[in-house]
Amino acid sequence: MAQARKTRRKSTSARASRPIPGWVWMLLGLLIGLGIAAMLYLQGADRSPDLGALFGEPATETAAPTPAPVERDTVPSDDEPRFRYYELLPEDEIRVPESERDAPAPAVPPAASPSEGEPVVLQTGSFRRFAQADEMKARLALLGLDPQVHEVQIQGDTWYRVYLGPFSDEDRVRQALERLRTENIEALRLRYQG
Repeated sequence: MAQARKTRRKSTSARASRPIPGWVWMLLGLLIGLGIAAMLYLQGADRSPDLGALFGEPATETAAPTPAPVERDTVPSDDEPRFRYYELLPEDEIRVPESERDAPAPAVPPAASPSEGEPVVLQTGSFRRFAQADEMKARLALLGLDPQVHEVQIQGDTWYRVYLGPFSDEDRVRQALERLRTENIEALRLRYQG
């Protein structure tokens, strides 16, 4: 006796229930969008200022505004001045009261220049904020120098000054100045006041 073979047939309903991949939906949406854009372009909708005419609404006539005449700048003749700041500056003048005008300017003590053989310090900066002075100190330390930050009071204001030294040997002063010059750092040479 022959055995009956069991054959399994795949049902067509399982195949039909598979979802459509996402890329197909994206491609379909892209094609529909391009079709609508092409239709609008061919109808001239992209150049039409009134969208109502595109959708069949009756167009109302609007008069185009007339452009204002363009005024051209005239070139001044040789007799006319080209610049007006000589006239405008006196208008912006600020009047200083008499009491402030006669007050003497605050005196800054002159820097003491060292003589031969005296110890010397090099001031590389004077800053209002400690963070700036500390930044200069770090920059100088990276150059192999030994900076110090000193806090000073000048007319009630606090300043932070960065010094190198004291140096008693003139060769060491020249070496430090040369190293500072290569890094574009200006230094003020002062007498060491211990």
